[in-house]
Amino acid sequence: MSLGFRGKLFLLAALMIATVVGSVGFYVEHSVESSLRSRLELELYRHAKNTGVLLEHRVDGDDLDAVADRVADATRSEIWIFDLEGQPVGSSVLAPLELQQLAQVSADPELEQARQTDRGMDVRTDGEGNRHLYVAVKVAAPQQAVLVRASAPLATVQQTLAQLRIAAVLAGIAGLGIAGVLLTAVGSQVERALKPVVSSAAAAKAAEPGDGESGHGDDGPQSLRTVAVDLERTMGALSTERNRFEAVLQTLEQAVLVLDADEKLITVNRAAYRLLSLPERAVGRSLLEAVRVPQLKALAAAAAEGGTHHDEFELPSGLRVDVRATRHDDEGVVIVAQDITEVRHLERVRRDFVANVSHELRTPISVIRANAETLLDGALDEPKVARKFVEATHRHSDRLGRIVSDLLDISRIEAGRYSLNPANLNVGDVVDQVLDLVESNATEKGIELSVTIEPELDMYADRKAMEHILINLVSNAFKYTPENGKVEVTAHAPTPNRVRIEVLDDGPGIDPAHRERIFERFFRVDSGRSRDMGGTGLGLSIVKNLVEAQRGEVGVDPRSPTGSVFWFTLPAARPTSFENETPEAATS
Repeated sequence: MSLGFRGKLFLLAALMIATVVGSVGFYVEHSVESSLRSRLELELYRHAKNTGVLLEHRVDGDDLDAVADRVADATRSEIWIFDLEGQPVGSSVLAPLELQQLAQVSADPELEQARQTDRGMDVRTDGEGNRHLYVAVKVAAPQQAVLVRASAPLATVQQTLAQLRIAAVLAGIAGLGIAGVLLTAVGSQVERALKPVVSSAAAAKAAEPGDGESGHGDDGPQSLRTVAVDLERTMGALSTERNRFEAVLQTLEQAVLVLDADEKLITVNRAAYRLLSLPERAVGRSLLEAVRVPQLKALAAAAAEGGTHHDEFELPSGLRVDVRATRHDDEGVVIVAQDITEVRHLERVRRDFVANVSHELRTPISVIRANAETLLDGALDEPKVARKFVEATHRHSDRLGRIVSDLLDISRIEAGRYSLNPANLNVGDVVDQVLDLVESNATEKGIELSVTIEPELDMYADRKAMEHILINLVSNAFKYTPENGKVEVTAHAPTPNRVRIEVLDDGPGIDPAHRERIFERFFRVDSGRSRDMGGTGLGLSIVKNLVEAQRGEVGVDPRSPTGSVFWFTLPAARPTSFENETPEAATS
């Protein structure tokens, strides 16, 4: 037999009421029982203590049994008096003659506890099945110490608990009655409200092809089940769409924040947590509480008035963001922020690069053009003057060629088109080969050149790139080292996996403020002096790119008392089985 709509609601209400009444009843019964037992135990303890007081002040003619009888009459409890061995010497239950004939020594738990700790308690069931509470105390009587035990039945406690159970059952029955009345009224209203929906569902089902027969005689519950199935299907589709939207939102690189009408965050994606450094539980907080950026708050306030608003500003973290805020239909605001720090940096680098290239190329081109015009204006007819202008033209055209060549090298390295074929190389062999090429430059200025390399030191690098790096660094050291100065090349392995090569000079050194920019393209500490020495301003930038392309690091340190130490590190030699592997950075 299937239950109707109201029957199911009533059964659900009955289960809820039974659960609540049962849980509350169990808790109340346990609490009341514990409280009543505690009170009864305290009363029995007082009765036993009062018995002890009477024993301490009893007249010599009073026997112990008479004292037990008087206390029992006054307190309506059962009083026993035992010696320390457990032999009864007074009782409100037995007559003195019967007590004398009782030779059995008591070994009840409460007496044993009283002997040890001056107080004991136990609950036992007598032969008739009644539960009793026993409390014993140790009393220092005038002649000898005794044990006084007071006891009382727990029937009153059980009666009180039985009354509570009856009250709980009556409350549950009353609750079921009230629930039945309310459910009848609510069920009628629900049925009236759902009747049009049920009728529409039945009509739609009857109209479906192949379902005409089943549509006739379709009752309300069956139609309601049809509506429930359709509703469940719709909810499933909505849940799937929500999960897709959440997946797309969380994978966006842009930070997305959705605010309600009160400017509280209701949706935040992972990119927003990273970019704006939001607290863990940002949802539910106000925008200004979660993100302490006044520009963002002002943008959201402007968007709340209507339209789309855009701004670009720097966050406290130093990142630069491009932010757009748009009001949505629920009178809230959608904020989309994108990190443009790297974009702006690259734009600045591009502008600087274009400006520097234009400046560097303008000088040799201007000189070549001026010399050519001078020669055409008649200097060709004067051999001495003509030769001077031709040499200057040759010198600047050579400089122009070096600039173009260096720019092409940098372009190929950064684009990943600079072919690198790393292999195990002996550092000493590479350094000796490079120094043979530039030794004439050192001889011209009388520079002392020394080499200190650990024996059998090998690295994993591209030979052509290594030669390019060392030629640039050593040539740079020769340029800035004064005549009769000293240039040193050292190499060692600071760790088993890395090789460090250093080029030390006796030049004027580099100001600390310029060390971070020394490897930038066209950057010069003294641009005029560098041009006079024939530099293009690109050598150190090429060194940096080639070192990093081989998974290395490069830098410059001061040398004492004067001079600089240019250094770079590269991977140490690999085992033979790995020699043919190409570094990831070199093939990117």
